[in-house]
Amino acid sequence: MTFADTVNFLNQNAGVLSTVFSGIVMLATVIYAILTASLVTETRHMREVQTEPKMEVIAIPHEELVSIVTLRVKNIGLGPAYNVSFTLRGESQTTGENELIQDFSKSQFLSKGLRYLGPGQVLQSGFTQMTKNFAEKISAKLIVDVAYKSANEKSYKDSIPIYFEEFEGYATIGTPPLHAMADSLEKIERNIDHLATGFRRLRVDMYSEADRSREREEWDERHSATTKST
Repeated sequence: MTFADTVNFLNQNAGVLSTVFSGIVMLATVIYAILTASLVTETRHMREVQTEPKMEVIAIPHEELVSIVTLRVKNIGLGPAYNVSFTLRGESQTTGENELIQDFSKSQFLSKGLRYLGPGQVLQSGFTQMTKNFAEKISAKLIVDVAYKSANEKSYKDSIPIYFEEFEGYATIGTPPLHAMADSLEKIERNIDHLATGFRRLRVDMYSEADRSREREEWDERHSATTKST
């Protein structure tokens, strides 16, 4: 096909080609609009995440006394939580569940709520002694209903289950490192205080000038005796 034939073909089918190109442009415009809307939605979601609180409630044993358990409340989100309220309830309303709720609720924030809980902020409830009524407590299943709001007045409600059977057979070995370091620092501080106040005194062996002179004379005598014998 010559150049003239190509030009003639384009002139004869100009309307069809124009329609095809218009369709391609329209399709590209639609795709671009969809991508732009998706980007806007993603940006809005990221902005919400940066101001969104997220509550975490878990049961944790004490580091040294594993039979003592408390509830730890933490805001693991990136934004502050406002008007936080807690409702503790037992799944089966057993004696152990009611006793756990009573022990944990000794902390006022669980019963009265919190006006503000910042990102990363941690609070701990009252403690319970698991060795007391162990069989009932270890089989207890609590539900913690948490309601709170974000800085944008968006409301959140979470129902967090806590199963105490997970702690059956739980044990620790040795002293936790932080506690061991604290005990060592306390001993060092106590020893330094005793030295500073004179409660204890250092045992020091004195070596005076007279001792040096006597040692020098003894060395001279031994040297003279050795010289005479040779």
